[in-house]
Amino acid sequence: MKGTFLIGELARLFNISTDTLRYYDKIDLLKPNYDAINKYRFYSVRNFFKLSRILFFKNLDISLRDIKKYMNNKNTNNLVTLLKNKEEEIDVKISTLINLKKKINTKLELLGNIKQELNVVKIKRLPQRIGVVLDINDSKNEYELKESVKKNEKYLKLSSWLIEGQVYTSLSRENMKSGSFNKFKYFIEILSTENTIHGELITIPENEFACVVFLGPYKDIENHYTLLIAWIEENGYEILGDSIEKNIVDYDFSDSENEYVSEIQIPIRKVFAVKAYRECK
Repeated sequence: MKGTFLIGELARLFNISTDTLRYYDKIDLLKPNYDAINKYRFYSVRNFFKLSRILFFKNLDISLRDIKKYMNNKNTNNLVTLLKNKEEEIDVKISTLINLKKKINTKLELLGNIKQELNVVKIKRLPQRIGVVLDINDSKNEYELKESVKKNEKYLKLSSWLIEGQVYTSLSRENMKSGSFNKFKYFIEILSTENTIHGELITIPENEFACVVFLGPYKDIENHYTLLIAWIEENGYEILGDSIEKNIVDYDFSDSENEYVSEIQIPIRKVFAVKAYRECK
């Protein structure tokens, strides 16, 4: 018909598929006319311009539902609302992408600094950390671990495990002193404490930690603990509390044990400072 477009012609003009136009017809977004004799769809020039507007909104990643809602009630106010809502949605996505980039950069920075940090004992002042400990008595008991994870599942989505891909384990001060280096527990750091029950959380206070980064399998961790504890004692410090083991690269990041990277962090304080304080009292 003169002055109209067949479905294939319109699809080619806008570089879309005929299936897309049929779908728009099905959802009553862009209705063609029908030839009663041959059953062909044909689109008017008005349809042509309407389709250009639909695809404009679609290219802005506005949903077909919102496009249809607007097309059924077109006016300037609704247009402004439609575009502003999309702008706000994009702002949220930009913020999310920026946070994702920060997480990637943090992990890359950790991996990039490994060689300089290896086997060098450093004293770091680390900020307060809040979280929960998985109360397992035997690290080899998978059922017990599973039950403990289920008990604390409400915290997982707010934890460093999911948000930063960072798993922490911990060794008690008593086990460090007795040389029992295989009786560890898991520490789930909570990165957002909003809407959490603080009574259920433990706090690792801001403090100085003696830290060492090592490369290799977990079976060698006893050697690194022994060396770090000896360094603490030789340099006039004492252990204040439980350790934190930061698993930077573990078996879920590398298939080779020789590429595992961990950092042992042990809270410390100067012994002579404590003695001086007691003498003053």
